[in-house]
Amino acid sequence: MFGYSVQQFENSEGKWVLIGSPLAGQPAKRTGDVYKCRVGQGPNPRCIKLELPENTTIPNLHEVKENMTMGTTLVTNPQGGFLACGPQYGYMCGQQTYISGVCTNVSSTFQVLNSFAPAVQECAKELDIVMVLDGSNSIWPWTSIIDFLVKFLKNIEIGAKLSQVISPFSTLEHIGNTLDEGPLCHCRRTIYDSRQVEHFHQRTM
Repeated sequence: MFGYSVQQFENSEGKWVLIGSPLAGQPAKRTGDVYKCRVGQGPNPRCIKLELPENTTIPNLHEVKENMTMGTTLVTNPQGGFLACGPQYGYMCGQQTYISGVCTNVSSTFQVLNSFAPAVQECAKELDIVMVLDGSNSIWPWTSIIDFLVKFLKNIEIGAKLSQVISPFSTLEHIGNTLDEGPLCHCRRTIYDSRQVEHFHQRTM
């Protein structure tokens, strides 16, 4: 997608054409980039990649740049420089990937000044999960419920300062034993009797 976005640009070095290529790097990665091509160099001008993805960063984030598609948006600044954006820029919170997009301010000399991503939100550090499961014959097969719970919890970062999980049902004791045998040994597991479950149910209605 070389040429997806195009802007005329001028600085102290001369006149240029800025060309966005959002899928540059494929098939392995689609980081994208922006190329600068000098005007007046004949029919086959040499275009230079600016390497914007490498120099675009938001502090204190586990960044995901592989498919950020830099160069999808390209806007020149009347006061000098230009703005380039990659809408598929993302970041990790635990094992979840969130797509926020990112934009980079580039100076008139093609140096990255700063980057910003207004849609980025702070990752939640703690999460309490309470799962109430009915072990009666009204839900069948019970083994499928157990398999779902185990798969669900394996995709959550569980720890003293992270997610805490409570399973309020006496029939879940064997699930807790199963989880303790795996990588979820930091899971805080509480087993309630039927009276406590009924009290919990009434408070959540």
